[in-house]
Amino acid sequence: MKGLITLRFKRASADYDILVTDEKPLISLSDKTSSMDYSSLVLVTNTIVWRLYGSIVSSLFKKKSPKCAVIVLPDGEKYKNLKTVKRIYDKLLSCNSDRSSIIIGMGGGVIGDIAGFAASTYMRGVRYIQVPTTLLAQVDASIGGKTGVDHPLAKNIIGTFHQPSFVYSNINFLKTLPKRIYMAGMAEIIRYGAIKDEKLFLYIEEHRKDILNHDPATMLKLVLDSGRIKADIVQKDEKEVSGTRMLLNFGHTFGHAIEILTGYKILHGEAVGIGMIIASRLSYALNLCKNDVPVRIEHMVKGIGLPGSFKGLDIESLSKAVKYDKKSNGNEINLVLLKKIGAPVIYKMDKRILKKTLTEVRV
Repeated sequence: MKGLITLRFKRASADYDILVTDEKPLISLSDKTSSMDYSSLVLVTNTIVWRLYGSIVSSLFKKKSPKCAVIVLPDGEKYKNLKTVKRIYDKLLSCNSDRSSIIIGMGGGVIGDIAGFAASTYMRGVRYIQVPTTLLAQVDASIGGKTGVDHPLAKNIIGTFHQPSFVYSNINFLKTLPKRIYMAGMAEIIRYGAIKDEKLFLYIEEHRKDILNHDPATMLKLVLDSGRIKADIVQKDEKEVSGTRMLLNFGHTFGHAIEILTGYKILHGEAVGIGMIIASRLSYALNLCKNDVPVRIEHMVKGIGLPGSFKGLDIESLSKAVKYDKKSNGNEINLVLLKKIGAPVIYKMDKRILKKTLTEVRV
């Protein structure tokens, strides 16, 4: 089984395909790269992915492309920084990589973001391919061309928009994920249902058991549906100019702040799940929606196996961390809230009253 999503942009960015498949890993990716002209391939991955799939990569790519260099990075958000980017630059230079080289980022969201950032800045931009191996990366991070690294004070604050040439999502990669990481990816899919498609939200509610059991048909549908929603939004607002793309930030403003406060000990998807609960409660407190919205969001997040809160959540610290969010504008911050499931709204809130409001909703 497989499905194809094509992103088409009205401006200068090149169109590209997202292949979602359950084939034997990397077959179509190998065929795709064989059809492309390049001087060399450079694979950026992490220690865990390389241990699982390194032999497959070697057998498929090194036979077809002797000029295939491999950069294996440590695993974890804490390595998503400019120091690691320099390590990638050093390898590219040592391999004499030029503007005809192609970088392949194979891993979760951290690898995709950092490989894409390196590709967008090396020689002012070279091509790259996304090979997401986690559910979160397949439905979100690999789609749309956002690349970046973290700063100690803020997540993804240093970055670029640089669209990939191809995205290869194979749901068989999900079978090797630890349960916690697998479930964290569901937060992004819940997010799509909450902001865009109530039918998708209902589907998750009705197929929870299939999701927990990694049912191939269910996961293929979820990855495809999520990819189509993300692609549709990105095509309308590639660089977050009109505000359409900002809707994807539902749960992320508070989620990113929570990640920073916990030193990234909590996974991105787990933080986003808590962030969605906070945002939906805030929506009700501001009379934007009925009480069933925060109830359904919280029930969904917890029911799928994600935490609904974490010990030691301090409103003062959360309020301060949020002010560094990229969606801040002077004394205001743009929050993505809900009028109902499937109907989001961008709400401008004065940062000076954010702390008071968060205290009232008892996050």
